Order: sequence, then C-alpha cells, then structure tokens
Amino acid sequence: MAIRKFRKQMKVITIIITVAFVVSSLALYIINHMTYSSTKNYALKINGNKIKIEDVLRSKNMISNNFRNEIDEDIVGTLALDQVIENELVQEMADNLKIKISSKDINNEYNNLESNFKDKEQFRRMLTAQGYTKASLKKELERSMKSIKLRETIGASVSVTDEEINEFYEENKFTMLQGLSLEESKDQIKGYLIEEKAGEAYQKEIAKLKEKMVVTEVDPQFTNYLEKVKVEKDGITFTNVDYSKIYITFISNGLPKDKALEETDRFIDTQVKILKKAEEYQVKLEEGLPISLQVKEAYDGIYSAIENKINPTSEDLNSYFEKNRMRYDIHPSVDAYISFIKIEPSDLDKANSEKIAKDILTTVTPENFASIAKEKSSCPSSVNGGELGWFTKDQMVPEFSEAAFKGEVGKIYPEVVNTVFGSHIIYVEEKDGDKVKASHILVKNEISQETIDAKLKEVQEQAEKISNGEIAFKDLPTDKYLNTNLFTGITDQGYIPGLGYKEILTDEIYKAPLNKVVYKNLDGEIFIFQKINEIKARKVDLSEVKENVERDYKAQKATEKIQEILK
Repeated sequence: MAIRKFRKQMKVITIIITVAFVVSSLALYIINHMTYSSTKNYALKINGNKIKIEDVLRSKNMISNNFRNEIDEDIVGTLALDQVIENELVQEMADNLKIKISSKDINNEYNNLESNFKDKEQFRRMLTAQGYTKASLKKELERSMKSIKLRETIGASVSVTDEEINEFYEENKFTMLQGLSLEESKDQIKGYLIEEKAGEAYQKEIAKLKEKMVVTEVDPQFTNYLEKVKVEKDGITFTNVDYSKIYITFISNGLPKDKALEETDRFIDTQVKILKKAEEYQVKLEEGLPISLQVKEAYDGIYSAIENKINPTSEDLNSYFEKNRMRYDIHPSVDAYISFIKIEPSDLDKANSEKIAKDILTTVTPENFASIAKEKSSCPSSVNGGELGWFTKDQMVPEFSEAAFKGEVGKIYPEVVNTVFGSHIIYVEEKDGDKVKASHILVKNEISQETIDAKLKEVQEQAEKISNGEIAFKDLPTDKYLNTNLFTGITDQGYIPGLGYKEILTDEIYKAPLNKVVYKNLDGEIFIFQKINEIKARKVDLSEVKENVERDYKAQKATEKIQEILK
C-alpha cells in the first residue's frame, strides 16, 4: 500500500470482439484454407480441449494490425498464443465456478452488435471476413460474457478495509484526490482498490492454472510460440511471454523497435535487481506468482523494510515541512450550489431582426449588394461584401440551403430567410450542379434589454423560492436550468471542478455572503448560486500536521533509497 501512488492502475484484460477489424488478404487465405492444408484443424490441446488454428491466427492478425505490423513475428505469435490459451483457462475457471450465461443474454448481445450495421447483409459480410458464422460468434460472445462475469465474481470476493482506504487517501489527497474529502472519495477509493485486488487475484489464478495445464498435440507451426524461458539472470527467469509483454508496452509508448528492445533489457535488469534486493532484505514472496506480481511484492517489501528504519529527527521534520509548506497550508476553497440559464433571443427579438432585414431587402440590388453587406451585415463575411463562395446543400442550415438552391442566378432571393443565426438576405450568384455560389447579409437576432430583464425576473423568482425553502436547487426546471449541482472545492484561482475555469463567476461566489441565494448575468448566461461552505486560507503549524509530514518524509527518503540501491 505504501507505494500505491507510484503504480499504474492494473488494467483488467477482457475479451473484445473488434468488429471494425479487417483481416488481410493473406490472413483470410490462411484461415479459409487451413483445414485443407493441415492434418488437423487445431493448434494444440489444453487439458484435452482443442484450440482452433483460426483462433490463434485471428489473434495474431489483430495484434499485428494494432501495432501496424511493427512487431517481430515471434513476439506476435507468442502473445497471440498466450492470449488464446489464457482465454481457454478463463473458461475453465468460469465453468468450475458454475458461471453460466443465458441464451437470452447472448442473443441480446448478438442483436446489439448487429444493430451497429446498416443491414444484416453487411453484418454477415463482416462475420465472414472475421472467420465467424452466426453460431461461432454467439459462442465467442458467450465466452466473453463468462469472462466478464468471472471478473465480477472475483471482485465480489475481495474486501477493502477502512485502514486501506484511509492510507490510500493520505497518500493521494494532494494528487489524484485533490479537493476531495475522505468521505467524498471513499467510494472512488474503494472501487479502485477492489479492482486492483481483483486484478491481482485473477493473475494469481491464471498463473496457477498455467502451472497445472497439460499441453498436447501441438501443431509444429506453433511450437516456437509456447511459453518458455527466454532470459535468465542471477537465477531469475523471464519467459518469452513476460519479455513480449514488456516489449509491446514500450512499442505502445511510441518507441522504435531498437529502442524498445534496449528499454526491455534495461527494465528486466531493474526487475532482477529488485528481486535480488528483496532477498537481501529478507522479503518473503508468495510462491507461484507471475513475475510481474513477484516484482511488485518485492518492491513493496523493500520499501516497507527501508521505511521502518527511517527515524527522522525534529530538525528533519521541521526542515522538510518548511520546504514543502505549500502542501500543508490550508488553501481557500468554497462549496456552492450552481445553476444557470442561457439567454436566448425572444420571439419579439427575432421579429425585430426580420423587420430590419425586410427594410434592407427593399433597398438592395445585385449592384449595391456588396457595399450594403459591408455596412450592415453581422456576419464575418461582411468584410468581403457578404461572399460565401461555393457550397453544397449539406454545408448550410436547411432553411438557407433551400432558398439559395431555389433562387434564380443573378438575382436576390425575394424573401427574407430566417435561421437560428438570424435573418438573411441572399444573393444567388452562380450554380453548378449540386453547388451554388452566393453572398448574404445577416441581421443577427440581438437580445434586447427587455428580454434580459424578463429572464432576470424569472430567475429572481426562482431564487426567492429557494431562499424561502419552497424549492431546492434540484427542483429547478431541467429544460431551462443547466448543470444544476453542488460544486465542491472551488478555488480562488477560478477553477470549479466539473465546470472548468470561470474566474468571473468564482469571484462573485467568493464575494457573496454565506448561504445567500444570488443571481448574476454574466456574458449572456444568468447564474444562480448559493455558497454553503467556505474555508479561509491559513498557514498551519507543524504540530497540526506532524503525522502527515512524517509519513511524507519517510516516503520520500524510502523512494530515494530504493532509487539509489537500484542504480
């Protein structure tokens, strides 16, 4: 637990059917003809169960496609075969736990997949390209759903203590949990820890099954891909599967092949050092763990052993505290209910824009169109005399396109055209098939002061109801009021978690009296808010945070020591 903040979240491996993937012509040829060119149509047997050749080839091609064929054949084959074997072992584990998927659920998943395509024929072609039939795809869906349910079952079997939650919070409250209290982040932390523990439990079970599995009748073309020792250093072994997984991690991060190989070797050297140092520190590792979990447990053990020997003096803690005071001082923040409405032009505003446009229409001609557009149009195109250039129907809003394509070439459209942008006067210059060239004059729908006042009065009425206890923020009409919520940890720098940086709004919230419902018109949006909690900035004494300072001091020194011994 002590170094969890230095780890990446363990990702759960799930079986995914990638419907967008297209198998290459060569791969299709192999898949379609393998049955006829081989004495058997399976790659090997795992505990007596046949692993189909096409399953391994499909896995190989998907890996190659994901990495744009930048990975060597041996690594692709090793990863593909391991993936297929692991999938088979997952099914055995699920069967042992009597996990079943109903036909109804399988059919629903199949229908959901099919609904992503325009028609059933297109879906059928996709299945053929992937080497599936309807029946085999349903079987694959069943296997995938079993795998997911297995992970859920494993997750339900692990538990997290309050001590673990508290420790995780203390380690991460200034980073990934910044601005959140322990109570606010408990569920998030618990979910994270359960997922991590479930992932580790899953890896352990797979490792046990791999150790016990019986592999027979291996097709010669796949023999080289079977898991075997690839690297041995100081009595510690890494298999070709371990090596390949490390290698593709570096490839995934954008490293070229040669550099990825160098980093893989360097990474393995570091892991060997960690495991050897664990022996020196008498760290006991659970037997049968995959190498990745061995290294993780070894690192944890070394870290704990080093940390337990660190006994900082008062001078050490005071010096560390002063250097890192910003981390411990209380920074200002507020919590507030916030909602807002956008001010839109009223029907009267739109009618006024249309009237202005109609007046312009009576004076404009093809000859003076450009000069009037420069003078009176609200569109950025006004600087070019309203010119829009060539466009197709789908490039403009429907009302505008309909008028432009209906209008006569060389003439001004005889009516004002209203769109969401305002009222337009359109001059049709040229036509060419499905394209038209036109200019326009836009009279924007300006929001009048009367409209703003009416909206402010409406919001004022809602604010009074909240103040009087007649309604709560959650009762504001959702068709008008947006993002209604309680926002916590609003900083004095203008950042509102969930809304982003809104300096003007934040400034108004900070200035507002506590618990008073306030409304403000800010740049075309009327905000209604209520500050319910405020934390004032305050410098703390070491005595107030001594426990946290000591923990952080030990963490830093332990990390530095590990970096030193691993050089």
